[in-house]
This record gives sequence, C-alpha cells and structure tokens, in this order.
Amino acid sequence: MEETKEIHSKLEHFRDMLGQMDENDCNRRWIGELIDQLQLLEEENKRLKKTILRISAKHNPRMSTKLKDALYE
Repeated sequence: MEETKEIHSKLEHFRDMLGQMDENDCNRRWIGELIDQLQLLEEENKRLKKTILRISAKHNPRMSTKLKDALYE
C-alpha cells in the first residue's frame, strides 16, 4: 500500500514536470504517453497482486485462532 502512494506521488511529480515543458518540445507527447503507460502498468500490477493473494488464500485457508483452539479441545 505504501508503494502505491509513493508511485502515485512520483506520477504526479512527473505530470507536473511535463506541464512545465515547452509546448513545442517534440518529446512532450512521448513522455506523456510513457507516464500514462506507467500508470496503467501500476494499476494492472495492483490487480494482479490482489488476484494472487485471493488465489493463494483459497489454496491455503486459514482458521481464526479461536476456532482452531475450539476444534482442538
């Protein structure tokens, strides 16, 4: 979660820097596309992490400590 906040902060910083570039700079559009792509990849990465956690939880179910203790009594 902390990584996501840091990445969003960096993306905003990059967008601010892009806004300060000269309108006629031919690299401006290219850099903007790279920033957009980075944001899409970050969102996809977050979705994949959630999916992996969900799948691993299905294969390795965990019991609460109280339930586990009750079953062992």
